[in-house]
Amino acid sequence: MDLSLLADNTVKLALAAAVVASLVLSPAARALARRWGVLDNPDGARKHHGRPVPLWGGVAVYLALVVGLLVVRFAGTGSSEFDQLSTTVILACGLVCLVGCVDDSRDLNARFKLLLQILSVIPVVLAGYYFDRVVAFGYPIELGWLGIPLTVLWLVGCINSLNLLDGLDGLASVVGVSASLIMAVIAVNTGHPQVGIVALILAASLGGFLFYNLPPASIFLGDSGSMVIGLLVGMISIQGALKTSATLSIAVPAVVMSVPMLDTVFAIVRRKLSGQPFDAADRGHIHHRLLERGLTNWQALCIIGALCLTTGAAATAATLLSFEWVGWITAIALVVVLIRTRAFGHHEVALAKQQVTAAFRRYQGGAVAQTPAVAAAETPPTWNETWTALLEEVGTRAVGGFELLLANRTSQLRYSWRKSGPQAPARITSSPLVVKFTHSSGVFCQMHLLDVEATVDQTDILPRVKTLLEAMVTAWQFSGDTQPPATLRVEFHHVAVELPRKAA
Repeated sequence: MDLSLLADNTVKLALAAAVVASLVLSPAARALARRWGVLDNPDGARKHHGRPVPLWGGVAVYLALVVGLLVVRFAGTGSSEFDQLSTTVILACGLVCLVGCVDDSRDLNARFKLLLQILSVIPVVLAGYYFDRVVAFGYPIELGWLGIPLTVLWLVGCINSLNLLDGLDGLASVVGVSASLIMAVIAVNTGHPQVGIVALILAASLGGFLFYNLPPASIFLGDSGSMVIGLLVGMISIQGALKTSATLSIAVPAVVMSVPMLDTVFAIVRRKLSGQPFDAADRGHIHHRLLERGLTNWQALCIIGALCLTTGAAATAATLLSFEWVGWITAIALVVVLIRTRAFGHHEVALAKQQVTAAFRRYQGGAVAQTPAVAAAETPPTWNETWTALLEEVGTRAVGGFELLLANRTSQLRYSWRKSGPQAPARITSSPLVVKFTHSSGVFCQMHLLDVEATVDQTDILPRVKTLLEAMVTAWQFSGDTQPPATLRVEFHHVAVELPRKAA
């Protein structure tokens, strides 16, 4: 298969067929998901879309991908290499799409889901698509049989990185389009046109689906789609970066996937070090961070898309110039900028620093400063735990409610809560009690206790509330969440305000 094949009319026909199939099949998948009740329902906490949105958009993307691949095969334009690759893609992506469909409708156990993901990528390895030698920073590293589990680990990591990232209308689709187009260019320039064709067909399939998936989306990819994209992007990123049949230039896939992989790594760090299970949902992902800064869905989507294109362009330049450091420097600089601007990753880094400092102090035999917590524990309390404890403390007192302000340099979070009915206090003080302080992390906290009964002992309640608020700020810094637990949602009112930045 030579490079001129990319300009062949059959390939153009395959791309057009994939787009049309996606445009036609997406409404059908939407209707089927709605009929079977496979819907993503808003919860007021992490999911803010106004109405239930059908899932199973990934089924349409997968079938459109199959249509495009079969057009190339049956037109006789492909080679034996393309036929083998396309067969493997259809089988492996079909398996992971099926797993995603079941998860969308049944909500599989996290460990069982991971096992099914591993089984879904086994056909890729059995077909011979793995590497046993990598080139990192110009130095070759022989892996031998270790290349097989590392390939599986990479593919499963890509599956879950796109799955975790898929929390905003059109986000996983845009990332998939960006990565596949970049990899098409890289694959062709490294002598793998068959990989380039598969990448272009994936981009075409996602392009048609984006017509329905951009904000406000009428159908979501669901796990059936995000996992298909993750698997296929993982496959084409390693196949398109092979220098020889089994020697991988590690910079290309690592840099191309740096944004979704960074989001996944920080999610693991955040949940592990804050004592939460890996599959616990939170609002600490990169798109949540951008939305909390006052950006719209479209603005957050464009920013993340631009970040992916930037890393993709760096990977392309590194390939064309045969200078891997271009890609690595760009990816590292992007991470540093995100953390330094507190756009993403700052909380996770702060949590890691605290854990390292605590471990060092324990090693030195000194006293480890305990984080003010709801209950004595070595790990900081979670955001939900602090909210529950605060409500219990205030709710059991003769206090009618509170107004709370949390503020840092860029944003404010305001909460209010009121008792109602017979629980409201009868005799109140003339003015609210105030708890005000600046946390060591720089967060300003101020709470007004409202309608406080005259019999309340101020010397008792104020220190207790301050301790709970300190724990809440700590949990906010580490978890990245800014919402009360869903069970308390009906009793709280939350407003996020973006502050104007001072001129330099």
